[in-house]
Amino acid sequence: MRRVAIVLVCLAVIIVIAACYFYLHRTGPVPPAALGNAPPLVSLLPPQAPLIIYADVASLRKSAFLERLVALIPAPAEDPEYSEFVRATGFDYSRDLNSVAVAIYSTSPHPTIWAIAEGHFDQQRITAYVLRTGKPTQRDGRTVYVIPNSQGGGNMVLSFLSPDRIELINNPNGGSQVSTLMPMSDMDGSAMKERVSNVAGSSVFAVARMDAVPKDMDLGSVNLEQVATFLQNVQWLSLSAVPAEQNLKVVLEGKCDSTIHAANLQLALQGFKFMGRAMLSQASVRKQFTPEGAAALTKVIGEIDISRGNQSVALTATFTPELLAGLAAPAPQQQQRPPVKTPTNPGKANH
Repeated sequence: MRRVAIVLVCLAVIIVIAACYFYLHRTGPVPPAALGNAPPLVSLLPPQAPLIIYADVASLRKSAFLERLVALIPAPAEDPEYSEFVRATGFDYSRDLNSVAVAIYSTSPHPTIWAIAEGHFDQQRITAYVLRTGKPTQRDGRTVYVIPNSQGGGNMVLSFLSPDRIELINNPNGGSQVSTLMPMSDMDGSAMKERVSNVAGSSVFAVARMDAVPKDMDLGSVNLEQVATFLQNVQWLSLSAVPAEQNLKVVLEGKCDSTIHAANLQLALQGFKFMGRAMLSQASVRKQFTPEGAAALTKVIGEIDISRGNQSVALTATFTPELLAGLAAPAPQQQQRPPVKTPTNPGKANH
């Protein structure tokens, strides 16, 4: 799922970066992202999971915005291993995957991932492929396939829930029971269910319980310890995206533990807005972008809307194809300086 993963990461990075630069001083009710019932796949995940991600890939595949976004992303080099997987199983995510739901547990040293995918699967061919390295066993009255991880320890457990649903649990640390990972702070999962219902009508969403996010985790080049103080009073973080014809509406919402802390978060964002504007006014910063890119970033910062409810702060942005093209514009090529020649020492040459 390389290209889908790239797309989702790009969307998340764009909104987070823009959020850090912009603050619009106003208060009022937080606009809902997209209320609804949890998608069927999400309902199959343990609601106690501290991080849940969902993507309606079938609807995204029909989105004009996603088509434009994928066209702007350089195609990755053909992966021989993935090509062999497609040939052997007949499954290609770009064609056969309809939706996916993922629960992530912050186990050490590597996270434990529980995923359920819905789509078109050739069970016989996939089973034959899995049995190249895996072994079948019985759990809870059904056949599952235990596959050793090719890198590091632990294993992956794959099973067919139905002809069109597959469950895959990655246990990089050798564990076998996800139930042992349930958090003590939300034993019945009611808090997670409530947060998911606030964004369940979105094509893509992610909900994270912040006390379960490791403070030493890296997000790209950013270590979360660097922003721990900034987010220390945020209990929940939700990201949702809904395509609307050529555009994409994105909402990032943080739920704080008190009204005062929500107001403080607004003040902090106001500081980021000031710094962002100051940085973009510097020629040394603007020259790192194309003129289209600098203009698009300035426009994104200017059009993000921030609203505050009782204990929540929400950032809402609508990305258009024009903004997308500007943000995706490559940085200007640095001029190559000719190598400096080391002058010879005439004195030594005469000896």
